[in-house]
Amino acid sequence: MKRKALILLSSLFVSGVAAASGNVYMGKYPVADVQINGASLNGENPPAFVVNNTTMLPLESAAEKMGAFVQKDEATGQTSLIKPNVNMIVASEIGETERKDYQIKSPFMVVSKGNTVSFDIFADIDNVPKIDSIVFKIVVRSPSGTEEYVSYPQSYSTARNGTAFLYTHHVKGLKFKQSGDYKVQLIMKEGSSGEYRMVGENIIHSQ
Repeated sequence: MKRKALILLSSLFVSGVAAASGNVYMGKYPVADVQINGASLNGENPPAFVVNNTTMLPLESAAEKMGAFVQKDEATGQTSLIKPNVNMIVASEIGETERKDYQIKSPFMVVSKGNTVSFDIFADIDNVPKIDSIVFKIVVRSPSGTEEYVSYPQSYSTARNGTAFLYTHHVKGLKFKQSGDYKVQLIMKEGSSGEYRMVGENIIHSQ
């Protein structure tokens, strides 16, 4: 059976609350009600729980909610938590100069409700786990949480090409039917069998 690592609760990456609930883990440890970036760890196995007033978290589950990846060096036994750095810009157009430089035209964050808008996304990404294949795609979620747009997944080898890269994507004709914040997200997973996690996000406000 694969052992799941536990880590100490750290204010460095956890936002939300860590209060004991009415349940217990292993018959004696109070289960904690923990949220990371607004996502609850309730229902995870193992759950977050409290030992001697210290909250312990399942490493894999916490990493997923953080948009981070867990890698273990089998030779040394060292476990690393790797959080990709993502800077995303939404613009009406992203062009390329003769010198192969990117040119970002008219960045925006606000649209009128009911309008249909085409736009480009520019993502500057680094500190990605070094593996043979990292798979990623763009998702646009409405204020109600539904997926209004999902791009075709892309694959990139950080083992061969380095752990930093640039990515541009064009979204054609997205209708902003609701008022509120549309979330433009970059989601990523390790290889074909991993679980997608959100590693970068920008907002388009529909009003």
